[in-house]
Amino acid sequence: MKEETIFEKMGIEYQEVAGIFYPILSVPSEDNQCHNVGKYGRMWIEHIKLTYPQRYRSLLRFGELKERAEMVNETAYELLEDIEVRWLSKHRPKNSNSFIEQLHLRNQARMMAEEVVLHDVVRQFH
Repeated sequence: MKEETIFEKMGIEYQEVAGIFYPILSVPSEDNQCHNVGKYGRMWIEHIKLTYPQRYRSLLRFGELKERAEMVNETAYELLEDIEVRWLSKHRPKNSNSFIEQLHLRNQARMMAEEVVLHDVVRQFH
């Protein structure tokens, strides 16, 4: 089994010139790297771009921006769900048949959990 080169692992394409394969080297643009990283991943990219521009450029240059943004997004959603579940288990509706009351409690849980996620995960240096 042939082991992949570093370029192949990074997804860099090759171009054949006179029987020799040369890697096509270019700095990936943000547009190519930031698709499908999720809501919190995009928010983190904007934060890192404005707050830590050197870090942003480094992650972009080495092709790690998308992977890191996906990790931030996944961590954020896990924390969000955990906070909501714990909060809702402590705050039960007085009338369990009331849709409006349950909706109100869920919205409160989501808003509170999202503030924690933004502070503890999204607006951090990863």
